[in-house]
Amino acid sequence: MAQSGQIRRRPLEGVRVIDLTKIVAGPNATRMLATMGAEVIRVEWHDQRALDMLRGVRPAVPGGDADSVNRSGLFNNINPGKFGITLNMSLPQGRELFKRLVSKASVLCENYSPEQMERWELGYEALRQINPGLIYLQITGMGKSGTYKGYLSVGPTAQALSGLTHMSGFPEPMPPAGWGYSYLDHSTGYYGAILVLAALLRRRRTGRGCYIDLSQTETGLMVSGTATLEAQITGKPTDRHGNRMPSAAWAPHGAYPCLGTDEWIALAVQNYAQWQSLVAEIGSPDWARDSRFEYGDGRKAHEDDLDRLMAEFTKNQHRYDLMNRLQQRGVPAGAVQKSEDRCERDLQLKDRGYFVPLPHSEIGTWPIENFPAKFEKMPVEVGGLTGRGAPVMGEDNDRVYRDVLGLQPEEIAALREDWII
Repeated sequence: MAQSGQIRRRPLEGVRVIDLTKIVAGPNATRMLATMGAEVIRVEWHDQRALDMLRGVRPAVPGGDADSVNRSGLFNNINPGKFGITLNMSLPQGRELFKRLVSKASVLCENYSPEQMERWELGYEALRQINPGLIYLQITGMGKSGTYKGYLSVGPTAQALSGLTHMSGFPEPMPPAGWGYSYLDHSTGYYGAILVLAALLRRRRTGRGCYIDLSQTETGLMVSGTATLEAQITGKPTDRHGNRMPSAAWAPHGAYPCLGTDEWIALAVQNYAQWQSLVAEIGSPDWARDSRFEYGDGRKAHEDDLDRLMAEFTKNQHRYDLMNRLQQRGVPAGAVQKSEDRCERDLQLKDRGYFVPLPHSEIGTWPIENFPAKFEKMPVEVGGLTGRGAPVMGEDNDRVYRDVLGLQPEEIAALREDWII
């Protein structure tokens, strides 16, 4: 692509990443790198024990073979812009081919169980002998040192160990609610991509590679806000507050039911003027003119009663209609969006081009979540070098083994016949 007579270069052009990651945390890191123009080669294998579980996670794109491993919407959304190859790492011949790939790479990313690569004799110390400039990102639940270094983990496990699960939910005596979906997987992926970028800058200056030991649990601590500081100062765990504001007399402050099934509106009244505007919009009912609710301190002290009375009003209102009416009066209010709101009806996301239609070799063209930032004059595209969604299993075997490793067609055919690729 050209602009003003100059070639527009991708920021990570020339960087080759070998991707041994699975599920979300690792693949999200390599997704960021692919979006910024790195050549990401995703290495997988057919065996169910080795298969990325996301390939089997619903929802699956309708049609086609119901048993296909290429139809998962979530896998397609997490892995666009990557090249895909198959390689049987359990065989010595497969591991030798892997070493040849590493010798021609800039970065290796993996999130296997903590000692798996060492069992294959493919840990950092072994691979740096093959490629001294290699940047090796390893993502584990607890990190590769310390008491818990050998523990197995997934995102929700790390969320619990980091305290995030305890922090989420309604006040005691209700139990912790947790985070539902594995948000910490995504956070760890972002950190992983940033660390790789820093290592690439260092290598540009020094010529040296490095090993990056990324702990998912410690990432959770970094996104836990003031909870750790509070425990250090007070010696007590953070209280759960649900949707309420713990540090100011803001009330009503929460999510309230609206007309329909599982429809909600969020309100955050912060001062006297906003409360008066809210009261006027809901028709100044007798309860809203109760002296307990006139000022913020009183509303906060009687928040249970206030929330119950607010819910009695909002449950008969359409969420977007009420949101618009309150916003026009200067009251902070927003409809609580569902996935279909964001995908189909959110004008802001449409204006930002958040969903990008990308072709996929089996399921056709489907929308993929875009990169969350815009670059003025630099091509940063979620389709990456491939210009497509996630790879079909082994889709790029011929290209990678031919162009990267220099194998002849008959050699590739023999490797496929021997179940090595």
